[in-house]
Amino acid sequence: MYKNYILVIGLLLLLVLIPASHAQKINLNFKEIPLQSEACNYLTPQDIQTAYNFNPLYSKGINGKGQNIAIVVAYGDSQLQQDVNAYDSYYGLSALTNGSNLFIEYPFGKPSSSSTNWTGETALDVETIHSLAPGSNIYLIVAPNDSWLFQAVNYTIENINTDIISLSWGASEFGYNQQSIDYFNQILASGQSKGINIFVATGDSGAYNGQNTLNVNFPASSPNVIAVGGTRLSVYSNGDYESEVGWNQSGGGDSQFFSRPSFQPDISSYRMVPDVAFNAGTPVCVYVNSTMEGFYGTSVAAPSFAALDALVNQNAGNDIGYLDDSLYKIYNSLGSLVFNNITSGCNGFYCADGSYNRVTGLGSPKAFQLVDALSNTSYYITFNDPNNGIFSVNNKNYSDTQTLKFSFGEKIKINAYSQNASNSGEKNLFTSFSGILNSKANSTYFFVNESGVINVNFNKYLRINEEYFNGIDNNSYYVKNGSTLKISAQYTENYSGYQYVLNGFKINNGTIIQKADYNIQVLYPLNVSYVWSKQTQTNFYFENYTPGLKANVSYYSYVPLSNLIKKVSTVIQNGSKVYSLPNSTMYIYGKPITIGANRYLLINKTQPFTKNITVNFLKEYNYTITFSSAQGVIISPKSFYTNEYSLQEKYTSDSLWALPSTNITLYKIDYDNVTLDKNVSFYTGLNRSINVTLPISDIKIKVVTILGIPVVGANVTLKIDNTSFSNSTNFFGSAVFSNVPKLEYNVTIAAYNSNFYFKNINNESDSFSITAGLYDIYIIITIIILAMAILAIYEGVRHKKHK
Repeated sequence: MYKNYILVIGLLLLLVLIPASHAQKINLNFKEIPLQSEACNYLTPQDIQTAYNFNPLYSKGINGKGQNIAIVVAYGDSQLQQDVNAYDSYYGLSALTNGSNLFIEYPFGKPSSSSTNWTGETALDVETIHSLAPGSNIYLIVAPNDSWLFQAVNYTIENINTDIISLSWGASEFGYNQQSIDYFNQILASGQSKGINIFVATGDSGAYNGQNTLNVNFPASSPNVIAVGGTRLSVYSNGDYESEVGWNQSGGGDSQFFSRPSFQPDISSYRMVPDVAFNAGTPVCVYVNSTMEGFYGTSVAAPSFAALDALVNQNAGNDIGYLDDSLYKIYNSLGSLVFNNITSGCNGFYCADGSYNRVTGLGSPKAFQLVDALSNTSYYITFNDPNNGIFSVNNKNYSDTQTLKFSFGEKIKINAYSQNASNSGEKNLFTSFSGILNSKANSTYFFVNESGVINVNFNKYLRINEEYFNGIDNNSYYVKNGSTLKISAQYTENYSGYQYVLNGFKINNGTIIQKADYNIQVLYPLNVSYVWSKQTQTNFYFENYTPGLKANVSYYSYVPLSNLIKKVSTVIQNGSKVYSLPNSTMYIYGKPITIGANRYLLINKTQPFTKNITVNFLKEYNYTITFSSAQGVIISPKSFYTNEYSLQEKYTSDSLWALPSTNITLYKIDYDNVTLDKNVSFYTGLNRSINVTLPISDIKIKVVTILGIPVVGANVTLKIDNTSFSNSTNFFGSAVFSNVPKLEYNVTIAAYNSNFYFKNINNESDSFSITAGLYDIYIIITIIILAMAILAIYEGVRHKKHK
């Protein structure tokens, strides 16, 4: 403690000796956006926690607990406790209470006045750190004014039990000379030598830093601090990281006083800033002066990285020391595994390009990954291999479950090897890695970022042998043990002139299974043999084939998936083939087929099995028939039948189909609904017109009295079968019936109010006498009167001549 007092006194003396011309006005690296309401529409603490992947750390209990973070400001915030209380309440954060986990010190006395800017800076720094490391203790070291800031930093280094300091202020190197820079840098070097990480904002004025030439801020340019530049962060509505670019006002460039430290890339001879970056361009919500406002700038970035360092120390279990060198080493080995790769965005001269640059440095953090990498956490991964498959980790082979130790970010190459099939019909096949590594590739790599289990999944596969009818299409394949196998096959297979009908299948030579589809759980290798019934092939050829000809064939065939046979009928054409039982009889039949001007008649036949069967068709022609009666009158029967080659056909027109030079007989000739009892035959010659005389004739019926007197006006009815013909007698007592079938008929005569019946008449002309009664008397009296009248006239004439 005595040495500390000596150092403080010495510093005070040196400050007095530094010329006033080299005192630089301190710049605060934030901009304030007053809000119109208490609702803040900018980034919330939860947005930052989600976007930069802090939440997995919180889930593990890594929240900065047990860590002390110091913030050095001037003037302070007189109502800081009220603002922090409101901030914590609004965002649901744990309480930050003065004297408990917030400690405010005024090592050089309380300020005699206040500063609006420093009030905002103080609230911003404290609330930012508390939101990202809520378990940490915050030491707020307040200088009376700007000129006491470096003394306050020195006080913090020497007197505060902390490994982390956040500074959100600085000034252009142009305001310092070598003497003053060296003096102040001794303070920073003292902190670095004690393993204290001092996080410093690089400024909010871009590469030119408010000047006409390129320059950077001090103390950010010191190689003894971690300079934090700015990005502009974009998030999705749920807070997830969307994109990030270099902030156009991020301070960055080369120092004019300090040479490049060894940990930085060899792209300049001078110290380059920044080292890392955090969101600075997208406003965050801060509660200050009893209101919520939006703040942005690298003053947001520096305390954010300071909070991250607290999580690193807690995760490691101790202070891991100065970070700059570690950050660059981890970047070189892990790159985008731990940093968000910023590929665009310029600060007025320098541009982000995906590698180290003077806008965003190494990039912004992936908090969970970076904390684990910096704290050198050991991870234990269990490679679970229950099936004793063969796998390798970094080229070392294993064949059972192993638990191995790794460090964060270590690259692991893993391979799994499928085992060859054994004679037992079983083999192990690699399927996937699962657990904290998910991949179906049997060779892959990953970077360690957590402990856990990787399942090396091997599945036992069982061989399935399928035996077919011909021995050629046999098939072997493997299926997963315990899976369901669907066994199915086509009902028929045609091969080498034969057809094979599926009768069923056997599994491992067991009982035949007669099902179309069969599901079985595979628990052991299977031999599936299909049982077939063999059918022979018959080919059909049409002699004198004419396109369009077809026929029918019936035969017997096996029924699939049974022990039955069935009769099958199918249509065949020239060149058709069918498959039937061996030695099955073929019955070939079909109806006449008209093609063009001809008709083709198939002669039905039963054919014993033979490989080739010729089918014959007879060619018929259409004949026109002229029908006439016995008197030569052209008539038309209603219908008639023919019977040619056992084919009985009915015709209802004056034409028929017949073979040439053939005797044709017409029978069942229907004329006026009367079936003639005589058949008519004729011969088909070259002439397609044929004259046929049917037994049809005129019938004359004469009706007289028993005295031989003609009966006039009698109604005469002829009845043949169930058909009747009617007519009336004329003056001579005759009734003529034209074109009547020459068959026995019955006669009914209606006259004198009486009916007279005559049966079984077979004459074309006949006379029938009926009893006239009074009709005869009337006729006789009339004749007598007429005779007497004629006689009287005659006598009268004769007397006149004699006179």
